[in-house]
Amino acid sequence: MTSNNKQSDAPTTDIKNQSKVCAGRETHERMNFLYQASTLMSQTNPQLSAVYGKLAKSIGKKAVLRMEPAIKRTLCVRCGVLLNPATTAELHDFRHKQLCYLQVDCKLCGYSKRFYNSKNHQLWLDNPGSVVERIEFD
Repeated sequence: MTSNNKQSDAPTTDIKNQSKVCAGRETHERMNFLYQASTLMSQTNPQLSAVYGKLAKSIGKKAVLRMEPAIKRTLCVRCGVLLNPATTAELHDFRHKQLCYLQVDCKLCGYSKRFYNSKNHQLWLDNPGSVVERIEFD
């Protein structure tokens, strides 16, 4: 009688463990799909690309999930269009004595953003101590 109870409890614990490991999986998949759609539409229809990019950002905010910084940097902060050089963005490289940065100007809304380049600067996510847990989806 006890062996029957153990067999019936096993599938429910597996489902609980999977839900803990993959929290927000559907939301991440939807954000990924919208980002890919924004990438495809950026050259042919930048306005539609902006809608998809903003929608991906808003879904992440509502679900309180973070986008990876490398992906977040490719989207315009103001309008959400994917920033492709020469099609939807202009790149300017500034090098002075102490200050070096890359300025990205959005052609759709006119917003400009600067990414600073210094020799000693390291992003927090590039630091091995910043990673607490790594989840990979199958």
